[in-house]
Amino acid sequence: MKFLTIFSLAFLPIFGMAQSISPEVIASAGEHFDNGTTQLSWTLGEVVIDTYDNGTNILTQGFHQTELTITSVEETLSDVRLNMYPNPTSEFLNIELGNNEKDINLQLFDMSGKLIHKDVINAYDTKYELPMQSVATGKYLIQMQSEDGKMNSTHQVIKVGVK
Repeated sequence: MKFLTIFSLAFLPIFGMAQSISPEVIASAGEHFDNGTTQLSWTLGEVVIDTYDNGTNILTQGFHQTELTITSVEETLSDVRLNMYPNPTSEFLNIELGNNEKDINLQLFDMSGKLIHKDVINAYDTKYELPMQSVATGKYLIQMQSEDGKMNSTHQVIKVGVK
């Protein structure tokens, strides 16, 4: 009897450890591939997202969430003050600036994304006049970006016909 007890305590746990868990996909369509150094998983049609963790195993439901990495982004916003008038305009759009310590790239786009006009507003300039008399009546987007990347803004302006 002692022999049977020692045998069962010594060898039966080895048979119990033969179980392993591998990534499985349970979805309307999908698969998991692993070549030892790289893993690729995909699913199709999952609408519910949830993660369950019991300390040993992680079950993700929905989109694959195999490794969650938190990345912080430090935002350094510009202190540039900006005022545009008149909007709508027929001839010129006045742009007043304050605290612009870097050159600002100005681009005017039509609503299809075509570049209509571009210019550079020099650092420390307080006023810029954007000529609008040569563009057609309609809506336009003005994108302004400072050389250091701290200012990046887009504004809509409307060009109206002269009465």
